[in-house]
Amino acid sequence: MQNHISKYLYLSLMLLSLGACSPQQDGAIDIGLPPGEATFTIEASGEPNTYILRNTTPETFLHQWDLGNGTTKNGEVIEVKYPLMGNYVVTLRAFNKGGSATGSQTINVLEDAPFDCETSETYKFLTNCSTKTWRLIPQAGALFVGPDDGTGTTWFATTEDDVELRSCQFNDEWIFTVDGMMTYDSKGDIWGEDYLGFNFECVPTADLGPTVAAWGDGVHNFEIIENEDAADQLVLNGLGAFIGLPKVTNGAEVATPVASTTYDIISMETVDGQDIIVLQVNFGPGIWKFTIAAF
Repeated sequence: MQNHISKYLYLSLMLLSLGACSPQQDGAIDIGLPPGEATFTIEASGEPNTYILRNTTPETFLHQWDLGNGTTKNGEVIEVKYPLMGNYVVTLRAFNKGGSATGSQTINVLEDAPFDCETSETYKFLTNCSTKTWRLIPQAGALFVGPDDGTGTTWFATTEDDVELRSCQFNDEWIFTVDGMMTYDSKGDIWGEDYLGFNFECVPTADLGPTVAAWGDGVHNFEIIENEDAADQLVLNGLGAFIGLPKVTNGAEVATPVASTTYDIISMETVDGQDIIVLQVNFGPGIWKFTIAAF
């Protein structure tokens, strides 16, 4: 028993000795305090609706900007452009060794920036930076529908005979102007299918019933969405705005007009002097393609 007590006493003395020799924390590094507030200046650039944002928070090394329009940037000095009129709350988060602080200011943009058509290849091709008229190309396959499996399988496509049979469809015009407007001109007649109340025949546009009248002649607006990693898109806005077939919209074929449809721009090319665009819509079970040509 005495030997056990001696062993316990020895271990206790050793632990006390180790504790007495533990290194002290007196040499800890002082990293300082975070900034009290992030500050910055806003300067108008020489370009319309463009601003220079410059950090003025002392002794900071990392600067993150929330530009108030859904985008962010990093850098001590950055340039930002706001194409559209509005009030944008800009927030800067500035970092030093001790942490970070934020500060915000509002940029008041008084008017939309002027649009330069020449800078957008797609917009220029569609409108000629003035006005441009498009029709279904008078060739087989101008209207095409099939599965979205990359095989090119056809469920239906217009034939060369359809150019004559559906003359009331192939004479339809879509007129795009640089101010973002699209005019649909049916030339007085339409291709009437069953969902419109007709029997796959040419009928006067004036015969459209009240529930589908918005698919007749009209003026709508459009926008171009340019994508870096995918096809550019053409968005038609306005009740009844369409290209190709009225019933085709995103995710469905419908029996009454919708307010907006987005078309993927699969290709734009000039063949024997004629500009041609291929548009595509995924309507759920498959894809519709419409090939239009400038006249």
